[in-house]
Formats: sequence, structure tokens, C-alpha cells
Amino acid sequence: MSSLVIDLIIWFLLLIGVGFGLISLIGLLLFPDTRSRMYTAVRAGLISFGATGLAAILFGVNALQTSGGDQYPTLLLHTLLLVAVIAVGNPVVYRVILEQTRTISDLPAPKEKSRKAGDKK
Repeated sequence: MSSLVIDLIIWFLLLIGVGFGLISLIGLLLFPDTRSRMYTAVRAGLISFGATGLAAILFGVNALQTSGGDQYPTLLLHTLLLVAVIAVGNPVVYRVILEQTRTISDLPAPKEKSRKAGDKK
């Protein structure tokens, strides 16, 4: 059995993870341009995932210490690997999307066709 303090910390971390996940989703839905959407999604998403990953790691360490078993070291290894992949991949994808939007916004506006002298608007 885990202690009440560890359980409360895990629940608190999960609550933080869900809260920042909702902030990330709301930011994606409300902000008008791609850059502000991506900024909110990356920052709040990383905090959300970090808190959730930390809760899973804390649960695995606590369960390994209290009951042992082969599944908890595996849980810890998989969680650490997933946190590392997300922590590296999320900013990389953010930069790629930012560069793509930067090149699209830097394109010149299309020129209007020239009108003949007798044409009306």
C-alpha cells in the first residue's frame, strides 16, 4: 500500500497535467494565428505531459519500493523513454511548423490583373 502523502502528490500532479492539457486545448481553439496557437500548445502541453509523466514515475518508484515486481521497472523505463521522446520531439516539431508558417507569410501578395481602360469595376 502506498502512503497517503505519495497518493496526494500523484493526484495533484495528475490534476496539474489535466489542467494544463485543457489550457493547451483552449489555446488551440481560441487564438487567431498559427504562431500563438503553437506557442500555447507547446508550452502548456509540455507542462501537462511533464506533470503526468512525473506522476507515473512517482507511482512506479513508490510501487517498486512497497511491493516490488517486474512490471514497475518496466513502467519506469517506458515512462522515462516517452518523456525523453516528447521533450525532444515537441520543440523540434514546433520549430518546423514555425519555419513553414514563416516562409508562407513571407511570400509576396498576388498582384492584381491590369485592367483595360474601358473596363468597369
